[in-house]
Amino acid sequence: MRISRTTVILLVANLIAFGLVWKATSGHRPTAIGQTQLFPSTPTKLILSEGPERIVLEKRSAGWRVTEPFDWPANIWTVQRLLDELRFVSAEAGFDAAEAKANGSSLKDYGLEAPRWTLKVTAETGAAVEAKIGVQPSTRHHFLLTDDGKRIIPLPEAMSAALAAKPESYRVDKIFEVADFEARAVSVRHRTKDGEVVTALTSEARPRIGRRVQLPEWRFETPYDALADADATARAVADLTNLRASKFVALADDVTGLTTPTLRLSLEGNSRRQMLLVGNAAPGQPTMLCARLEDNNSVFLVEARLLNDWFAAREILAASRPADFDPALVTGFTIATGGRTITLHRLEGAAAEARWEIPVAPGSTATKRREADAKVVGRFLDAVSQLRASRRKAANGSASVPAVMALSNPGTASIQTLELEFGTDRMLLTFTDDPDKGAGTRVVHAKGSPLAAVCDVSLLNGGHQNVEPQAWRKRAVAELPQGARVSGLRLTARGDGKVLGEARLGPDGNWAGSGRLDPANSRRVAVGLADVRAAEFPGRDVGSGGWKFEIRVTDQAATGGGAASETFRTYLCSAPLSTRSLLMRDEADDDDFILDAALAEILIPLLAEPGK
Repeated sequence: MRISRTTVILLVANLIAFGLVWKATSGHRPTAIGQTQLFPSTPTKLILSEGPERIVLEKRSAGWRVTEPFDWPANIWTVQRLLDELRFVSAEAGFDAAEAKANGSSLKDYGLEAPRWTLKVTAETGAAVEAKIGVQPSTRHHFLLTDDGKRIIPLPEAMSAALAAKPESYRVDKIFEVADFEARAVSVRHRTKDGEVVTALTSEARPRIGRRVQLPEWRFETPYDALADADATARAVADLTNLRASKFVALADDVTGLTTPTLRLSLEGNSRRQMLLVGNAAPGQPTMLCARLEDNNSVFLVEARLLNDWFAAREILAASRPADFDPALVTGFTIATGGRTITLHRLEGAAAEARWEIPVAPGSTATKRREADAKVVGRFLDAVSQLRASRRKAANGSASVPAVMALSNPGTASIQTLELEFGTDRMLLTFTDDPDKGAGTRVVHAKGSPLAAVCDVSLLNGGHQNVEPQAWRKRAVAELPQGARVSGLRLTARGDGKVLGEARLGPDGNWAGSGRLDPANSRRVAVGLADVRAAEFPGRDVGSGGWKFEIRVTDQAATGGGAASETFRTYLCSAPLSTRSLLMRDEADDDDFILDAALAEILIPLLAEPGK
């Protein structure tokens, strides 16, 4: 293969360059690093200059701080990295600059004729050591020239990397020293065209109705005393405590707008308080805002989106739940509407599941004490506790906020009230027409709160306005106790008294029957009638056409010693309302009920007219 003349010339030139470097260094035995430190062991000030730019680091009682080109806490990790490398720069390492010159080398060969950096390190005593650092053109290795120009010291790669750190890495980018877990108070002064809007929030533990464990919660302190939304406020505070300066800038006061800031935001922790001033958008960067700390003139840029919540704190951070309580702690409640009321109370006892009753209370629609359906009650209370304000556009149109209003305008007259009991404590909720919305929304207000919320109440399924006892009744009409069983059945047509079927349970456990109650039908009916459940108590005319049939049920219960006692139940039945719907009444009760579909499907074929 033929080698070109140009290639040969380049090879010779490189050999000569490396020869010069070897000649300058080979005649000198490098001293072991670490015998004598070149730089002070306990520096208090570092000045690192690169061309016209320089970084000044000063050690203060609170730690290292950048003092030029801006005043800001230093990144301790970046500073410590440089300090660690300075400890290992020995004054006895390297070689004599005069000898290198005598061997044919120059400062230019080591990048020291026009050094990249100048490093000045000042000790506690005030004594300072200054050195120049360059980059060797041929090898990209770093060399240091002592201040007196007498010694050249090669630097390890770790030192080179520490020197090459970007200027912005020497400062912390986190603005607030307060961590989110220790934030205790936030106050905001927002300057608008209509004047200054002041909002203040605090995190504190305060006894609250409907809550067993009292943990710190964010509350508005100004302009009113009210709970803030837990999730929204936690997010906004976290955005604030983790707010970072993206870039430090040198801009005129009339450009930054910080002489008369738009936002003054104070953050308070366990033992410290800091205030952030926020001004105009940065020139050419509408998503960035100019800002500085109150006690620091250094101006930096922050992301505007991270402060959006604080520009409209009253709207965005308002609690969206007008009735925030633990349903398990409710001991009773009263619903009132249209001059009618109903009261339900939790029954005391050691039952695994809560039991509720509908007592006969003064002014109540209940005329007979009933057991309420615990599942129906539970679903209702859960729904009330989860009521949330609808969403709407903020006043500035920038965000979706809870539809919360001051009490000065809660709506028209109250339509319904719901009083919740928590032992001796009470929580009164009012449901009011919302003039701007349809029938599915109500203005919900908890007595004592300065705020009311516009809520979609459809999840309540009308429970907040239902004062009919039938709507709350336990769905179990009859439940045989353990060890009892149905032992006799009789089906009668009420019009003429004709017995349509009759059956008995034999000692052998088999059914014997006649008419429509043959053994197979009897067995199925008996199993179903052991647990009679209502699909609903309609409390209205369902067009049944009157009572057409009567079912007499004999129940048998063991009394001990092989004996048994019998009791009787009688049910009135309408003609079938549909293939799965049947209206019934227990003669011992006043309330009609629509039979559960599973049992209705068994009985309805027995009630059909022959041939149909």
